[in-house]
Amino acid sequence: MNLLTVEGLSVRLGGRRVLDGVSLRVPAGGLVTILGRNGVGKTTMLRTMSGLYRPDGGTIVLGGTAIGGWPAHRVVAAGIGHAPEGRQLFGDMSVLENLRAGALALPEAAFAERVAEMEKLFPILSERRAQSAGSLSGGEQQMLSIARALMPRPRLLLLDEPSLGLAPKVVARIFALIGSVRERGVAVLLVEQNARLGLQVADYAYVLDQGRVAIEGAARELARDERVVSAYLGEA
Repeated sequence: MNLLTVEGLSVRLGGRRVLDGVSLRVPAGGLVTILGRNGVGKTTMLRTMSGLYRPDGGTIVLGGTAIGGWPAHRVVAAGIGHAPEGRQLFGDMSVLENLRAGALALPEAAFAERVAEMEKLFPILSERRAQSAGSLSGGEQQMLSIARALMPRPRLLLLDEPSLGLAPKVVARIFALIGSVRERGVAVLLVEQNARLGLQVADYAYVLDQGRVAIEGAARELARDERVVSAYLGEA
């Protein structure tokens, strides 16, 4: 059963068509990865799904409800969380205040319960809750970004370049935590610069090129596809 169905999604930014008829599926509880070089529309796609950009055409359906063109706050309420590229935390605010920013609609009791759940999933945040987000390490900031996106209990988590700028050991830890998120029943749509890693953790993958889906298939199959290997995995 598909949780997210995107059909013919097109987006124009500054008069330029960035996405041109993109279609994809994310099953309930699944992990789907989006690959492609910089500038092909991956981040634009996630931002459009989360309500930050308006589509020029096509449909976005979450759990049977068409949400294309909804404002971001309605998309969050519908069940989509977004951990953006570059974390985009409030650097001068504390860890706890950043978590509150991700769940403004929650009453205090529910907020405290949800914070406890996030601190169980990301224990380091419990130690850092009074610390400013800007003073955290890169890995800690990424954990906070993901935790903030999970605060409203989304059904689908959009993750944009979670490994960006992180050391390999930290990346391994972040991806282990992504696995834990998925075990909790949250579906994940992942944009990842590390194509090899993205294909290792995903069930299914799409490759974008010039704003369109150029290749798609089971992640294990794409990891052996000569076109993907030569273009993204650095092998002959």
